[in-house]
Amino acid sequence: MAATITVLIVVVAAFWFYLVSSYESELGTSNVVLIETSDSQSDASMDNYLAQLSFADDAEDLLWSSIEITLFIDDKPNSCSFGSQSNSEQLDGNISSKLSADGSTFTTVVDATDAESFSYLDISQQLEVNESQYWMKFSSTDVFFGENIRWTFLEGVEFSEVEIVAENELSNDTENRLEWYEYDLSVHRVNPNDGTYLIEKEDSWFKIKFLTYYNSEDESRYPTMQIAAVGNTSFPALQNPNLVVPSPCMIISEDVESDYWDADETIILAENGVNLCDGKCSIKLEIKFETMAVEVDESEFELD
Repeated sequence: MAATITVLIVVVAAFWFYLVSSYESELGTSNVVLIETSDSQSDASMDNYLAQLSFADDAEDLLWSSIEITLFIDDKPNSCSFGSQSNSEQLDGNISSKLSADGSTFTTVVDATDAESFSYLDISQQLEVNESQYWMKFSSTDVFFGENIRWTFLEGVEFSEVEIVAENELSNDTENRLEWYEYDLSVHRVNPNDGTYLIEKEDSWFKIKFLTYYNSEDESRYPTMQIAAVGNTSFPALQNPNLVVPSPCMIISEDVESDYWDADETIILAENGVNLCDGKCSIKLEIKFETMAVEVDESEFELD
């Protein structure tokens, strides 16, 4: 009997370990990016085309707000967007914010590893603040909104579809922690609920979508969110030169009004008033969607 129980325990433990170790996130995409450089240039001007990008067959449309495109030219990273990129020299701390390719949505990672104290975030400024100024605070899985925040959770609503709602649909409850996730015991993972938070403070509206509880190294206690202004709300963080600077690489799209990089669309990456490649240079392309790496066919290439 004891031997049988021991064997069962070992089998169950091995199966559970397999589930945990083989876990694959639902984030990301199976799209494969193709690179074309036949029309690219590398002379001394500052508006050269660097590459054309498209998707292989059976692709899906991807939200620009969830995409990061980086060109490593001679090992130096250069973000590509529709206008702005994050300042690589931004201050260190428990809050890390990075602009997506749309130039208006931040992917914000909070270090919530200290279970005894909180990390405090000002949503509008995208900065770490103290306990008297915060809009949100984080410790482990505990997340709270600050005072004077009104909010609602729009279950199942995509980030791009969020609009301002009637005031009577907003909650004033900021004393209780947010029930923003579910715990999957089978794989020992914290998974954000499907939907988007809409918040309002002093007539400023923002939307927040929790992407994951893990950082790029798959370490826990790093809540990661997409954050953008809604409606005509100004976003002070976009005007802060310590956080945001002009992007040296411009994305040229066929449909500048679209929220998506369409599955059948070819985009162009071009210099944006900065001479990134003068003469022959080696380029490596890195693309992320929802913080996950996107497969790029022959991601390293050269321009002459």
